[in-house]
Amino acid sequence: MTYMKIFILIIWISSLLSCGQSRDSKTKTEVKPTSMNTMNDIEKLLDSTMPFLEGLIKKHGEFFPLASAIKTNDSIAQVGTYDGDDRPLSDKLIADLKNALRAKRNNYRTIAIFYDVKVVDPSTKVKTDAIAVFVETKNDDSAFTFYYPYTLTKDKELIFSNPWKNKMGIEIFND
Repeated sequence: MTYMKIFILIIWISSLLSCGQSRDSKTKTEVKPTSMNTMNDIEKLLDSTMPFLEGLIKKHGEFFPLASAIKTNDSIAQVGTYDGDDRPLSDKLIADLKNALRAKRNNYRTIAIFYDVKVVDPSTKVKTDAIAVFVETKNDDSAFTFYYPYTLTKDKELIFSNPWKNKMGIEIFND
């Protein structure tokens, strides 16, 4: 995967996240734009997690959902859950990860949940494998799911095609 594509996508999305100044409705004071911090956090999470996921896909053809977060002290945390089931359903694991992140949301400023999906590519209308990344930050009122469609060749090479995103409501940092 070319990280330049990811970087360009992050810049584009971050420009959509926070343009200009906004008002904090609770205190009625000006809040400085957070798009650069948001972009940096998302880039850190992608750079720290995507190579690991690529290795899992090349080796196993898939991976179980997992989460990463930027803590308030700027360190990266890997977040996991385990309920005793060695082969949990992805939907249950994603829900468990969201609950774990929500329970400690005061420790984080940006979270990402990575999961393997089959999804219809909106540009080609063809069903494809993709790495989905649900991203949410403490300072924004929207969350996004990024999709990185891929093909795994017989030679275990990953070929990525054009990514896209969907905007959604926040789930972790809602009060």
